[in-house]
Amino acid sequence: MKFDMTRSKGTMTGALMLASVIWGSGAVMMQVCIDGGIETGLQMFFRFWIGALCLGILIRKRLRQINRRLVMCGILCGSLLFFSFFFLTLGLEYTTPANSAFLSASSVMLVPFISWAMLRIKPERKVFFGCVLCLVGVGILSLKLDSGLHFTLGDSLTLFCAVIFSCYTCTVAKVSSGLDATLFTFVQLLVTAVWSTITLPVSGANFSVIGQDWKALGAVVFLGLFNTGLCYLIQMTAQKSLPPTRVSLILSSESLFGAFFSVLAGYDPFSICLVVGGGIMMLSILLVETNLLRFSKKKAAAV
Repeated sequence: MKFDMTRSKGTMTGALMLASVIWGSGAVMMQVCIDGGIETGLQMFFRFWIGALCLGILIRKRLRQINRRLVMCGILCGSLLFFSFFFLTLGLEYTTPANSAFLSASSVMLVPFISWAMLRIKPERKVFFGCVLCLVGVGILSLKLDSGLHFTLGDSLTLFCAVIFSCYTCTVAKVSSGLDATLFTFVQLLVTAVWSTITLPVSGANFSVIGQDWKALGAVVFLGLFNTGLCYLIQMTAQKSLPPTRVSLILSSESLFGAFFSVLAGYDPFSICLVVGGGIMMLSILLVETNLLRFSKKKAAAV
């Protein structure tokens, strides 16, 4: 598997960090939607249709370029994307948000192994170390150990979500070569929107709440335009230049930014865990994206 290194690695890393910041803000936006009566199933329905339709309008003159391979790859990846969201949502009904954040972020540990098996890409040792360090940071950030650890049905469903999302990330890397990133994103979002429509009866969506809370309506539009349309376009573009292990590691910082925005919005109190866990996560990304370890060894040798 070869990646297009003509794009600047730094630019793609920065773009993924931007996506992580936007996805992090989505935690607050989703809570605003829930407070306004727009439950998760209805959120998924609107955010993916808004993302797909807006992106489709922007590229309407290029839609004729969609071919059979792009459709088949889009159906595969879009379905994986939907079911990762679906099991995450289902799991949240039976577990705590803290456990959900930690277990869903565990995909950062799964991607290197799935990538190795699927793409025959053996990650560098620093990638494995960075992933372990990142997971430790997420654990400090999200887990509340004072109440004890209990593995529930919701935890199992959330862990299954992490497995599916890991497969999604690696599948995108495997099939996206030669595909137009924008058209590929559009087809995926359209497929996910269709799946969201099909499963609406399961989620028990109530459309009567739309328009009752304009703040919630604005939040769901934000989720559709930015957290869905823009962020997945960034990920599809970046994965042409960066291996899935690095993409997964950078995007895992979403949980850090989510905690940060939650504190700013007043949903969670500021804590030392936010500082320590966030610092460890940032360090893990620096270790993988730079030669920090090598620099430290050279500095030690010089002394």
